[in-house]
Amino acid sequence: MKEEKEIIRKYYDDDPKKEWDRLKKRFPHEKYITVHMMDRYIKDGDKILDIGGGPGHYSIHYAKKGHDVTLFDLSPENVRFAKKKARQYGVRIKAEQGDAMDLSRFPDSSFDVVFLMGPLYHLMTEKNRKKALTEATRVLKPGGLLFCSFILMFGGVIYGLRDLRESIIREEEKVLYEVCARSESLSFEAFTYSYMTTVKDAKKLMASIPNLKTETIFGQESILSPYRNALEQTPRKVRLAWYDYAIRFCDKEDYLTHSDHLMFVSRKTKK
Repeated sequence: MKEEKEIIRKYYDDDPKKEWDRLKKRFPHEKYITVHMMDRYIKDGDKILDIGGGPGHYSIHYAKKGHDVTLFDLSPENVRFAKKKARQYGVRIKAEQGDAMDLSRFPDSSFDVVFLMGPLYHLMTEKNRKKALTEATRVLKPGGLLFCSFILMFGGVIYGLRDLRESIIREEEKVLYEVCARSESLSFEAFTYSYMTTVKDAKKLMASIPNLKTETIFGQESILSPYRNALEQTPRKVRLAWYDYAIRFCDKEDYLTHSDHLMFVSRKTKK
């Protein structure tokens, strides 16, 4: 686990701008849809902890809306980058380096909203995923909201068809395609150590966390993931119309696997 963590940390330390540009330039529809759905739940004045907040996209977005936001990320370079970007955007965020499985610096019930959008991609065992989810729940106030994201297993097939079509005949890619065809989840070494899940297994994991009740599940790219390259070539007005249309599908069960990322919106039950 220690070796895996260092490799993951180094991956993000090496190029924080890459993830910033991913959402800003290559996958803006992901952020567009995600923020639209989150805004249905987040209230003015909510205090937010952004675990695995990376270079700060979501932290800065909600700081601009007046929220007290703390970003918490494994990568010290991500933390530095997020602080720099916050200054550029003229907002204040707190940003700290640390591990999603250890939130001991934060007291129980100290946040209205917690984001866990990244760590579950890289925790390779169910035990560690449960630990991160349990810690995120602990620091939530009763009635508070947890937004957590997974990479979907079928997202690998979408990526292959969209961006790397020859991968279907590569010997080293066969495991991923075969596991996906069997509707199973997989922990493996991809761009770095990664966990990709089925919708079924993600639901099972979330249901196992005490004091947490899921209210909504949605695909963060909705129906748009397979068509990213075509959307890039589309005029902005038309592109935004497709984004708005896609929001109507994002939380429909039949279309969840059209996305690369799956988000659960869950509430901490009041004792």
